[in-house]
Order: sequence, then structure tokens, then C-alpha cells
Amino acid sequence: MPLREEETTVRTARLLLRRFTPGDLEDFLDYQGDPVVRRHLPGEPMTPAQAADYLTAQSTLDDGKLDAWHALAVHHVADDRVIGDVGVWLPADPAATPDAGFQFHPAYHGRGYAREAVHALLRHVFATLAPPRVTATCSPANTASQALMRRLGMRLVSATADDVRYELTRDDWTSTGC
Repeated sequence: MPLREEETTVRTARLLLRRFTPGDLEDFLDYQGDPVVRRHLPGEPMTPAQAADYLTAQSTLDDGKLDAWHALAVHHVADDRVIGDVGVWLPADPAATPDAGFQFHPAYHGRGYAREAVHALLRHVFATLAPPRVTATCSPANTASQALMRRLGMRLVSATADDVRYELTRDDWTSTGC
């Protein structure tokens, strides 16, 4: 079952997870190219033109599109700015697993925003898609992301020199009362 447009806005105590808009470009560029954010990500930061195209594509992406990355801007309500993003890859293969990801502006690290946003994303994905599991993958050197995944109840399922993969089953999610 695809994500439905009316369900792609998620509120938490301090954050609003919503579709990106082209107006988010400055905030997006501010964190996605930051060396602290990039140190565990492959490739180069997006250029302003690439980022503008990406935000436009995300703002109009069909919620039911499979084999696509569905990103949500993490809007900090009190500061009235986008401080990061969370998202999920929706595979076309029904046997494949949705894969979640996240990145945040370094000025907002260590204050619980990533946990709050990723928790809300997982709640949203399990409620709207009802997959049997969700995974998340990161670099082995990204110990902060691994710690976050463990705090969210995810379990390590594989580790290579290139990446570590964590998994959270719907049953485990439900049993925690989330």
C-alpha cells in the first residue's frame, strides 16, 4: 500500500515532517553539504542546481511511486527552518524491505531531534504501509547513527567493511507500544 498524500505530514512535539518545497533550498544546502554531515555519506554534496531539481522532484513525487526514495523535510517549528530530512525507499518487489534514512544539520545534533523524527517516520511507515520490517543502513564508522538505530529498537542484522544494516520488525515495533 503506497503512502497517501494526506498522510505525508507528521507532527511531533517540536517538529513537522512534511514534503519538501522548492523554498527549502537554502536550508537543505546548508546541511546536506556540510562536511560533518557528508563524512559518512557516499558521493559529493549536491550542487545548488542539483538540489533545486531534487527538492522539486520530491515536492511532486507520487506517494505511490515504487523503487523511489520518499524524503520528508524535518521542519523545526520553533526555529521555522528545515533542519534535516528523513525518508524511506519503497521497493517495487513485495518481498523487499523498505529502507529508512536520515540526515540532520550539525547544529541540531545531540538534542534528540533525529530520534524524534525517525521515530515519527517509523510510526508513519508502519501505520500506512504495514511492512513486516524496515531496515536502515549506514557506514560502520557512523557510530552516532548506529546508536540511534539501537535506541529506536532496531537490531543489527549484517555488517561489512562498507556498511551496517539494522532492522526493526513490525512485531517488535508494536510490542514496544509505539
